[in-house]
Amino acid sequence: MDLYQSLVTVNPVTLIAQICNLFLQMLLVKIFFLDKIKAVLDARREAADKEITDAKQAREEAMVIKAAYEQNMLESRARADSILREAQQTAARRGEQIISDAQRTAAQMKQKAEMEIAREKKRALNDAKDEISEIAMGIAGKVVGRALTPEDHAQMVDHFIDELGDEA
Repeated sequence: MDLYQSLVTVNPVTLIAQICNLFLQMLLVKIFFLDKIKAVLDARREAADKEITDAKQAREEAMVIKAAYEQNMLESRARADSILREAQQTAARRGEQIISDAQRTAAQMKQKAEMEIAREKKRALNDAKDEISEIAMGIAGKVVGRALTPEDHAQMVDHFIDELGDEA
């Protein structure tokens, strides 16, 4: 047990030697490595700070770009709405113009048709008047037994047409 007991027991000389050894190691680390370790840590800190600063700057730039994008979207939407309104107004005006042109054309066609009907009616009346006058002349000549003068003939035709017009 002696062997194990020597491992567990505290020897003051060994303890002092170990403490001196520890201070000596710390002194050597401080002299040779502490500045290098601090430089590495400072470099890492600066790199981390730079990354954070860059990230903040990138975020601010992104926010500016986002605001510009949203503004452009609003302007585009307003422009699109304006174009749509103008197109609707133009379509409405064009529709009204087409309707008014169609109504005007229809009125002109109706007027032409009425004039044509009136002309045909007048021509038909004149044709009927001529035929009736020939028939009436023939009948009157046989009834009277004499030839009628053109004045008598015109008077008889006008009288007959007036009676025929009253019945129609």
